[in-house]
Amino acid sequence: MIRQATKYDIDSIVEMLKHYREVSPLTQLREANDREYVNRLLGTILSGLGAIFVADRGKLVGMLISIKSNNLWHPRMMELHELAYWVEPEARNGTIGYRLLKAYCDYGDQLKQEGRINFYTISKMIESPDIKYHKFGFNKLEETWIK
Repeated sequence: MIRQATKYDIDSIVEMLKHYREVSPLTQLREANDREYVNRLLGTILSGLGAIFVADRGKLVGMLISIKSNNLWHPRMMELHELAYWVEPEARNGTIGYRLLKAYCDYGDQLKQEGRINFYTISKMIESPDIKYHKFGFNKLEETWIK
């Protein structure tokens, strides 16, 4: 089942974030462990600054975390950004990833219709599966490079 997370899910979300971090190409983050900061951020998101969708199979096996922010150039323009999108390896050969993305898109579309955001974004790590985001209505805007 895909649902919005609650404060009771934070420990499981942090565990999935650790799994996400372990396979991230950003090796500089592997030792990062400021649990107080992560708890505050997740609490802020859950209080209305975004949404966290989780895949629940009796235990959490996937998540998509998003946050709202003001646009850099236009302070009254609001955006919704995906921060982390993860499905545990043992749950990847099904529809969980698709259903998490659909929940995020439905949420983004609802916020747009209500005039609460102007657009929403999704990103993809270089080693992620080749998800065809254009099939979900996304257009490629930019690429992020790191050194």
